[in-house]
Amino acid sequence: MLLSSDALAARLSGAGLLVLYPGYMFYHTLVALGLIPAFLGGMFGLVTVLLAALYLPLLPYLQRDLLRLAPGYALGVAGLLGFVLVWSAAGYVTEGGTAMRVAATQSVETVVLWLVLFLLAYRLPLEARWLVAGMWIALAITVIYLAVFVATTGQVMFFARGLGESTEDVSTYQGYARSALVMLVFLIAVSRSALTRAAVIGLGSFVMFLLGARSELYGFLLLAMSLLMLWSGMSARYLLILLAILGLGVATVASQFDAIAESRQFQVLNLAGDSSWQARQQLERAAVEQLLAHPLIGVFGGHVSASGSAGGYAHNVLSAWVNYGLPGFVLYLGLTLTALCGAAYRMILCRDLSACWILAFSLNAVCLLLMLIAKPVFWPLPALGWGGFANALARSRRLLDDDAHVPAGCDETSQGRDNHESGTPDLRPSAP
Repeated sequence: MLLSSDALAARLSGAGLLVLYPGYMFYHTLVALGLIPAFLGGMFGLVTVLLAALYLPLLPYLQRDLLRLAPGYALGVAGLLGFVLVWSAAGYVTEGGTAMRVAATQSVETVVLWLVLFLLAYRLPLEARWLVAGMWIALAITVIYLAVFVATTGQVMFFARGLGESTEDVSTYQGYARSALVMLVFLIAVSRSALTRAAVIGLGSFVMFLLGARSELYGFLLLAMSLLMLWSGMSARYLLILLAILGLGVATVASQFDAIAESRQFQVLNLAGDSSWQARQQLERAAVEQLLAHPLIGVFGGHVSASGSAGGYAHNVLSAWVNYGLPGFVLYLGLTLTALCGAAYRMILCRDLSACWILAFSLNAVCLLLMLIAKPVFWPLPALGWGGFANALARSRRLLDDDAHVPAGCDETSQGRDNHESGTPDLRPSAP
């Protein structure tokens, strides 16, 4: 049986999400334990390139679909990708040298990552039972493994590179946290009930704490509290859950304070003495100096020429301004802000709590927070948020096309059908 381009794109996107995120954690854990060789290297980049090759024959269909269903936003994403490529080529041709070659290569790799993750999220089949089941199984395996790890070692941070002798090909804790964050956000979005979402938030807090990445942990906690407060205004169940989670959190910290207080996650209370924070502050100061000297065009590859390393960038959105000038900065930040505001409008004012809008809001809210305080422009996750927003726009447009007699906007027909198709309960108050 031949599959349509739409079905192929959806299945490819669902499989890609499973492999790139929970699959990434499992692969690196098995490598760290010495159970398998690192035959995929770091895995994320290689799998992304493979996905790019598989998406290639589907691009004409995806392009037509995007331009029909989400034209303005799709052109904004295409504009950023094209701008970064042209800007990088101009910087390399103008300046030349090893530093510019490293910076140009880094930018091209980033564009490939952005494109693949955008397409993946755009055609993500949120209603596919096999995808949802796969994510639940992955969460169960993760929680069980980490619980056993804590019980047998007594440690409050899982560090994969400490599991075996060979660490060269094993992911850092940031890679694990990125994968867990996407898995948890997806499950919150597609869950059907308040109790299920509460379970994901509770188990997710345990997972994110054990993985040790502070920015992802606090980003997830802030997102969870924001969603619970939003839902609390629509359902008393969520208000009770919010209070229960807050109480459980306080009780846990109080009972385990001695062990938790020494953890890396609690070092945010004393950043002045944290070596990682001090190093990041130095990189940020270097970026600010470059921007003061060249506020409009920045300094393409400035992080490489200043530090001698492709990793010497400011760990926030200033890295976009330095590398791609003010136009690139505005495009990059603007795409996430637009997606977040658009998703918030649908959820808060239109009371549309379908899975696609929750996913779009959640991804872009976390990404915006981390872009501002912790992650450079080369962090690929914002593109997943852009694709999630385009996915939600396209689904809403399809529903409007099906119900052409219903005016556009916050119509109950599209909301009700979207909620039903996504498996997400409609939490809007009943009409009097």
